[in-house]
Amino acid sequence: MGASFVFGIGCLMLPAIAYFVINQEWEFTIPLVGMVYRPWRLFLVVCGMPSLVCGLALLRFPESPKFVFMQGKKDEAIETIQWMHKLNTSGKEAKLQIVSIIDETEAQQTKARRKEAGATKGFVALMKLMWNQTAPLFMTPYLNKTAIVCVLQFGIYLTSNGMYMFFPYIVNRIAEIKMDRTTACNAVRFIPEELAAVNVTEVLECDAQSQKLDISTYEHSFILELMYALGFAVIGLVINAVGKLPILVFVFVSCGVSGILMVYIDVPALVIWLYLILLTCGFCISVVNAATIDLFPTNLRAMAVCISLMCGRAGSVVGANMVGLLLDSNCELTFWISGASLIGCGVLSFFIPNIYKRTITEPRVSVSSR
Repeated sequence: MGASFVFGIGCLMLPAIAYFVINQEWEFTIPLVGMVYRPWRLFLVVCGMPSLVCGLALLRFPESPKFVFMQGKKDEAIETIQWMHKLNTSGKEAKLQIVSIIDETEAQQTKARRKEAGATKGFVALMKLMWNQTAPLFMTPYLNKTAIVCVLQFGIYLTSNGMYMFFPYIVNRIAEIKMDRTTACNAVRFIPEELAAVNVTEVLECDAQSQKLDISTYEHSFILELMYALGFAVIGLVINAVGKLPILVFVFVSCGVSGILMVYIDVPALVIWLYLILLTCGFCISVVNAATIDLFPTNLRAMAVCISLMCGRAGSVVGANMVGLLLDSNCELTFWISGASLIGCGVLSFFIPNIYKRTITEPRVSVSSR
């Protein structure tokens, strides 16, 4: 949750960056690829730079000592622990002397697992290792757990990313028409009188050439990111006290109801706030990840989280394409699907095994040092 809070703080910078980058009028053509380079393309590059820097920085970080120890690499685990100790003490203390790491249930660390981990060479061997790590997630007793977390992540990303793709467009449309009474879908379908007699092709070309966004769009984007930052902070403080299930149910249901209400509410300011609440369903991503970690043993946790997030990313793709296809032709159905799917995820949350407490028993690992 702490990492999610930092993520929210970082996202607060995006509306400001977008305002200074996107709201420019320059453009130039790149003849080699036949592309017109506009400010929004530069904005994508600017947004991608932090990920590139972080990816390069991760190359200097070792794997989790507990994970490598479970793979039978004791020496590497010891080196990692010593590196962590040096980093935490800023090198002011003497090197941590570790004699050995003792697994109190050594029988569970089979020789076959160690041999498999050490002999992973070549493409075929790598694929076999990936299969051995992935297949158990789709077999008993983990199949139902995997299915639940995958469906939850799919539903979350369907709205949090899919609907977010069109958030600036819809908010900008509401701001442009300047009507006292209009629903979100009426704002999307609204065509000014001066363009009513123009053919559809010319209207689309005019809309495509619009490069600037209304200032209120940036303001509401900033509010959304602020809600995320504060929300993650609050969740991090209360999650151990109230548990994961109440948080999941509250967020899913409130966001789902907000999405459905957007179809009927015709007060523009309230519509935008309901849209903001709808998009905060992303709070549940970290909570579901935390629940996923509690459901699986150490050797399967990383793969379980990866599989669930992969399903989530698939939800992003489906959501973005769904909204793109339905927004103009059947706008109301778009918000109904989004809202109903979130409410369904709220109901599904009750079926997460051991959602209130952690029952996975694992080998106790002790470090012997001098």
